[in-house]
Amino acid sequence: MKRKFVVGIVCLLAVALIFAGCGKKAEGPAPGPAAPTTHTIVGLFPLTGVLSTFGENSAEVAKLAAADVNEWLEKENKNWRLRIVIEDTATDPPTGLRKMQSWFGEGVKFFAGPQASGVARECLAFANANKILFISPSSTSPALAIADDWLFRFCTSDAIQGPAVAKMAQEAGVEQLIFVWRGDTWGDGLQKASAEAAKKFGINIYPQELRYDPMLEDFTVQAASLNGYVNDLVSKGVSLDKIGITVISFEEIAPFFTAVNAYPQLKQVKWFGSDGTAMSAALLADPIASKFAIETKFASTKNRPEAATEKSRYDYVRQHIQKTLNRDTDAYSYNTYDIIWSLAKAIDEVGYDSEKVKAILPRVADEWTKVHGASGHVVLNEAGDRAFADYNIWVINDKLEWENVGYYDSRADKINWSRKLY
Repeated sequence: MKRKFVVGIVCLLAVALIFAGCGKKAEGPAPGPAAPTTHTIVGLFPLTGVLSTFGENSAEVAKLAAADVNEWLEKENKNWRLRIVIEDTATDPPTGLRKMQSWFGEGVKFFAGPQASGVARECLAFANANKILFISPSSTSPALAIADDWLFRFCTSDAIQGPAVAKMAQEAGVEQLIFVWRGDTWGDGLQKASAEAAKKFGINIYPQELRYDPMLEDFTVQAASLNGYVNDLVSKGVSLDKIGITVISFEEIAPFFTAVNAYPQLKQVKWFGSDGTAMSAALLADPIASKFAIETKFASTKNRPEAATEKSRYDYVRQHIQKTLNRDTDAYSYNTYDIIWSLAKAIDEVGYDSEKVKAILPRVADEWTKVHGASGHVVLNEAGDRAFADYNIWVINDKLEWENVGYYDSRADKINWSRKLY
């Protein structure tokens, strides 16, 4: 009896516990806040190839900007975070397009870069067809100044840089100007803009064109041709100090200068470059090429960041690259910093929607850079390009350092020298 009584009591307790559980749901830990959404921007930069110095700078700056954006998002209790992914275009148009297509397949709608105009042009049709918003910090070809496309550029087109290159030749006393350039979208556009400006300054353009394959690595033939052009002008009574050569290239300038160094009279003419050669690490690293550049006062133009505002990020970006890469950064990397922030601010305002971001980007870029811009105030024109800019003039000095010796004021059409070259 006792055993049956105990079993009965146990059963009654079990039933009571079951009914008690049905009356109230068991409590667990309260659910935490949802994890922030992640939005991706892919940086298409040339970490290898003939623009690798500039690509390394912009890649590092893009990562810096993304970290700063995420710090701001966390501080403001925003419900999303930015992921930056860096891809190497190798300064190769098909590679750049392939990287864009691959990431678009993953749902990415926003890209910083590419840097080279040839790569940007390769990507343009695909981007336009799929409403992919991409912003280049350094594509300057006038051929890409197209209204209402999906390419924005935080730099000016070479319609402005061309006169800067020509103005250097005028101030150097050049009467006959020979052009050598890489045969791509960027090279063709800058050569045309520079030649047209030079003609307006009364400079004669040598009729022989020396347009070379961008994949070329040996310039022996081109060097011999240049020497022949100079011989031709000298035979017609033009003195060497009145002859100029403008070379429009990327970092293939190093093997190019090594080749032309074999001809002594080519060291006696005036030499000019552009934003593709200014501050080139490859040129500094080549002992023969750098010596040639020093001896000829080889001067290159480069987009000049605007005067810094009180809250400008210019010094912040410059010091970061000095610390991480142990060198001064190039002007276009400041544009990259502003690109990442402008995209992030626009995405924060309207969401990860390329059409909506495109509609407000000019206003957002204007507002943010007016106060914080590392590259200065970014005002975009009807083609989505930076509307105005000046150009610093860079040479390699006797200390084997790139030195800024003045700048071209585009609105005044004047060079302001800090150290006069001619």
